[in-house]
Amino acid sequence: MKKRTAILTALLLAAGSAMPVRAADTELLRADFESGLSGWESRGGASVAVSADAAAEGSASAAVTDRSAAWNGISYAVGSKCPAGTCISVQAQVMQRSGESVHFKMTMQYQSGGQAVYDTFAEGDAASGEWTKLSAESYTVPQGTDPVLYFETDTATCDFYLDDVVITRIGAAVLPSGNFRKGDADHSGKVEKADAEALRDYLLGKDSAVGKDAADLDGDGVLTAKDLSGLKDLLLNPPAEPEHDTDYMSKVRDQISTNVPQSIQRNAGGKLEHITYFSQTANRNKGANVWMPPGYDTSEQYPVLYVNHGYGGDENTMANSSAIREMATNLIQSGDAVPMIIVFTDQYSDPAHQKQTGNGQADVPGYDLFVEDMPGSLMPYIESHYPVKTGREYTAISGFSMGGRESLYIGMKCCDKIGYIGAAAPAPGIFRTKDQFMDHPGVMTKDEIRIDPPYSPYLLLIAGGTSDNMVNDFPEQYHKLFTEHGTENIFMPVPGGGHDDSTVIPLMYNFIRLIFKA
Repeated sequence: MKKRTAILTALLLAAGSAMPVRAADTELLRADFESGLSGWESRGGASVAVSADAAAEGSASAAVTDRSAAWNGISYAVGSKCPAGTCISVQAQVMQRSGESVHFKMTMQYQSGGQAVYDTFAEGDAASGEWTKLSAESYTVPQGTDPVLYFETDTATCDFYLDDVVITRIGAAVLPSGNFRKGDADHSGKVEKADAEALRDYLLGKDSAVGKDAADLDGDGVLTAKDLSGLKDLLLNPPAEPEHDTDYMSKVRDQISTNVPQSIQRNAGGKLEHITYFSQTANRNKGANVWMPPGYDTSEQYPVLYVNHGYGGDENTMANSSAIREMATNLIQSGDAVPMIIVFTDQYSDPAHQKQTGNGQADVPGYDLFVEDMPGSLMPYIESHYPVKTGREYTAISGFSMGGRESLYIGMKCCDKIGYIGAAAPAPGIFRTKDQFMDHPGVMTKDEIRIDPPYSPYLLLIAGGTSDNMVNDFPEQYHKLFTEHGTENIFMPVPGGGHDDSTVIPLMYNFIRLIFKA
């Protein structure tokens, strides 16, 4: 304890007690056009080329000619350098020789809700023959996708030159808000010494990414040494974890059944609506389907179940298959299940591809990124738009095949946020292995296939079909690894079950009946 206290005291002394200085700025882009356009492109019908006819500094600039409309100009796709939420400063020099003053505009175009949005954030008049500086000292890239910076004029269609464009990120990166515990400054899922180090570095102006939502311990909206002091107290005196019914799985084992009545697989009720949210991980808008139960009342609060699809699917796949909405409707109406909201997800979160490529090996990392997208973007959206109860005792996740694999993976990595985990025929690949389709590098070691106290799951249910020739015995391998590492779980072999609804329906039937009751 003395050593730990000394380390934390040193962290506090390093930060000091003064208000924080601004974290170190980072240059993201510099374009002087001395060696080419380097990603700058024409906009509209304009022509763009490097020219030695004029230069603000050096010997070259970008010449923009053949403009037939004021919006024709020169652009740069900044999404990879300045994703939504990034605070930047932008400096640029423009010059024209039309013989009269011309009004220039610096604009960001991005996609939001399926529509193009145009945000002019700096402008100014440029006298003929003179270089004029356009600048924005502090601009936050809007929430949306595919941001493109471009330069245009107000009404004139004259040729112009662009030079010395510099984009600088202001301060250290601030991680997106999400469902993170207070004190988890680096959004790792744990509150530990590394969080104090990250916050200290941020306050000292170093290039350290922190989550303001979790690091703002005193809730005043500003990160200061006071928050670092609060984090120290939290580390030294962690709050008691809520009590957990460690016997719940033992109590419900004898309730597991692979026989699902046909009567509850018909007549879905409730309401299904499609939503779009911005994924910080994928840097684009993504979709999900949200199911509200029969008798839904916005004055009430509901636990929430997230359901993940298999490889190649999207948010519509599980919403319209496996009798999930039908079973939930009937089980809730009969009193056998707790009224809940169900979110049908689109897991694929690769920022480099809007859709899956069809190459399983290449697509798998995009699925694994859902471990960031779900807690960082989707869950906060659901919690801010629907009357859901928050906390691991009110949050469940399940899925089929690749969705089952990701449910297990997310359940382990986000065990402080999710208390109920279900996996129907989970695909291999969480740990390093090989199947008939590919070599799986793994995202965790076999030793890490576990969920330790105080975050032991209320329910961890894995189903594997005895006739499943797609994932073979990998569901049982997951079960055995959890058991070997002391994580209680229930394995449900489905006689004759294949890699289809014959395995999914029994898993979902039992899971829906048993969640949110521990």
